[in-house]
Amino acid sequence: MKNIAIVVTLLVTLSSCYKKGYIQLNSLDNEQIASNAIKTFLAKNSSPSIVLKAPKSGRKSTTSDRNTYIYNAIEKELLVAGFNVKDRGLFNAVMEKSKEVNYKDIKELTNTDLLLELVQVSRKVKFKTNKVQTKKGEEKVLKNSDFTLYGAVIEFKLTIIETNQFAGSYTFYWSPCTNLDYSCDCEVVYNLTATKTYPHLSFCGEDKNNTGYEYVSESHMASIARDGVKRMIAEMK
Repeated sequence: MKNIAIVVTLLVTLSSCYKKGYIQLNSLDNEQIASNAIKTFLAKNSSPSIVLKAPKSGRKSTTSDRNTYIYNAIEKELLVAGFNVKDRGLFNAVMEKSKEVNYKDIKELTNTDLLLELVQVSRKVKFKTNKVQTKKGEEKVLKNSDFTLYGAVIEFKLTIIETNQFAGSYTFYWSPCTNLDYSCDCEVVYNLTATKTYPHLSFCGEDKNNTGYEYVSESHMASIARDGVKRMIAEMK
């Protein structure tokens, strides 16, 4: 009962001092380019071998990389799709011992058909706006203030190893609050004069957690990565 009373008091205080609005953002466009070479290759090879190369990993294993959970999610989705996924640590070790080799030699040394390079991955793609929507459908422009939300991006480059052929380039974005669904995640609290926003206040009944609210969560980022792989595979076949 005490906790309920605290929440009610907080909501009454908020409603008397602040206004509630909702963010609606435009989504960023994905980019998918699949070469004819990869379409032909996959038509002849139903279960090709593939290895993932992480950003800035060089030729060494990246077991301590903070994005390891993303790499694992990508590899799991490739396995589900029927690819023969090679161990990226072993691949890097072979590459480290064989500094002066061409792509044909790499194919023979690693027995790998495709190299999937993760060019970039970020869960801190910044979106800014000074416009909010009310439940009545009105648009409010915040004076001398704006509101920041974060989305995500994941970008791949695919190469056919034996022939060193460009096979495709794929960039996928996740943009927050693209639908006006009046959810707590897209809520914004601002003062009565619309001159200041309060990112960590919420009419949903509790303060928003700074880390979880500002950046895309790891579990969501893993889902974004797996969805990106699904889209990539659909485009290349």
